[in-house]
Amino acid sequence: MKHGFWKRASLAGAGLVIISAAVFGAACGDDDDDDDTTPTQPAAMATQPAAEPTEDASTPEQGGADDLGETPGWAAGQEGTVFYTRPFFCNSEPCVVGEAGMNPQDVTDPVPSVWVLVPLFTETEGLTFHCNTEGMCPTHPTELDVSAIGLGDVIPLPPHSHIIDPNEAGFSAAGETPWKVVVVGVNSREAWDMLEAGKSIDTLREVQAMGDTSATADIPSNLILFFGVR
Repeated sequence: MKHGFWKRASLAGAGLVIISAAVFGAACGDDDDDDDTTPTQPAAMATQPAAEPTEDASTPEQGGADDLGETPGWAAGQEGTVFYTRPFFCNSEPCVVGEAGMNPQDVTDPVPSVWVLVPLFTETEGLTFHCNTEGMCPTHPTELDVSAIGLGDVIPLPPHSHIIDPNEAGFSAAGETPWKVVVVGVNSREAWDMLEAGKSIDTLREVQAMGDTSATADIPSNLILFFGVR
């Protein structure tokens, strides 16, 4: 349990943002915190046809109208609570990794990013991800089109963790803040251990600078999540 963390200045013009008091439970909308499922990496590539914008209508059983579930999240060297307040949005079905998308009609830039860290290594024993169960996490899509980045066709949402940057334009701790999902593949256990220790965008940039054997560059997506932080 950690208290009094994530006290950062927002560049969105909202003044001083204080994110306080977080107590974390399960990593995703699943009760099995010890699930060691690793992401599936199909070999074949395929292109998915474009579809109408998608907005998830599901609500986890434990969520309410204003709180659809929680996960941990990292920022500025600390761990806090991410609480989801609206269904996800993307302008295709399924959502696409490797191509940026449009904003929902009621969302204007600047929109901050949430970096989704996906383990691409197999030595995951002992790790607990923020979204720990394949295909399951509050207000996330259950599957993704990854054909644009050569990791196959459509795969289940992989286990992953989150980093946000409190100094990024558009950052807000408030619920219903939109966040553009940026994917980073982490290629080694050593790189993941660095990210888990650093818990910050600065650490992520340091790991990326080490080269492709450690992590991929930022990969855009057309997925937008809505959440606040505390």
